[in-house]
Amino acid sequence: MNEPNALARHVLDLLLARHPDWAAHVDVREGGELVLAVPAPEGSRAKALVVLTHQGQDIWLRIAPPRAFYPIGSDEELLHAIDAFLGDAAFFLIVTNGDEWLETTLLPANQEPVLAEGQVANIVSWSGRHDRIVTPGPPRGPETRH
Repeated sequence: MNEPNALARHVLDLLLARHPDWAAHVDVREGGELVLAVPAPEGSRAKALVVLTHQGQDIWLRIAPPRAFYPIGSDEELLHAIDAFLGDAAFFLIVTNGDEWLETTLLPANQEPVLAEGQVANIVSWSGRHDRIVTPGPPRGPETRH
């Protein structure tokens, strides 16, 4: 195995302190970049939760569906995002309009995506129990009575 760069070492130490069993899923690639892929539960479209570093400067979370990458800005955000996703308290939300990718984010479990006409949300949960495709519904305006 390659020697991790400084960021990869920091992320690895942080994650293995909380999840020592993840050591079996660690790969250090060329340039010392971390790729840690934790297998998802059977039947999950996530396939794995991947924590990776890029160019010794960036941290990303990734799952299997296309465009399912999420940038991480701090240690706290990394730990919170992982805990929320693994606990089905947040889901990956991939929004497209036709073939055009618009955004990927983490959606709290108690929120619904806000979509414009023509947009489609692909929601992927760790367990797979909350996966769904969402399209915009009919506009809701004030109810009028006659």
